[in-house]
Amino acid sequence: MPAGRPTLYRSEYAEIARKACTEGATNATLATRLAVARGTVDNWIATIPEFGEAVRKGRAIADDAVVSALYARATGFKQPAIKFFHYRGETKREEHTVHLPPDTHACIFWLRNRRPEDWREKREAEPEAKDERDEGWEERLAAADERARNVAAD
Repeated sequence: MPAGRPTLYRSEYAEIARKACTEGATNATLATRLAVARGTVDNWIATIPEFGEAVRKGRAIADDAVVSALYARATGFKQPAIKFFHYRGETKREEHTVHLPPDTHACIFWLRNRRPEDWREKREAEPEAKDERDEGWEERLAAADERARNVAAD
């Protein structure tokens, strides 16, 4: 039996870590929640399979949610909403749909990460022959954004 201090780890920590990681917890956050040192959390992830797997699963859920939200912002979306207002002495409730147009910054972020060869900020020096589609992309993107806003406003 190895000498040393007994572990502070408890099996219920795996579920606590999974839930915390679905909300974006870092190893430092986990350490605070579990009242241990950051290095202890790092060690548990590396040496306790159930804990490491719980952290990875929780983070995968959070990452998937962010990817989905970024995609929705980049492409635009519709969202149901409820509006309350006062009309002729009565409180009225109206259900409607809010149209959110694509967000230019989300589009650029998505494209720079998904298609860096076409969208990275600094391109490699190109030979003299340029593809005419490479020029004016920022203006075309801004115009497309404006068209999307106009459609949403209608």
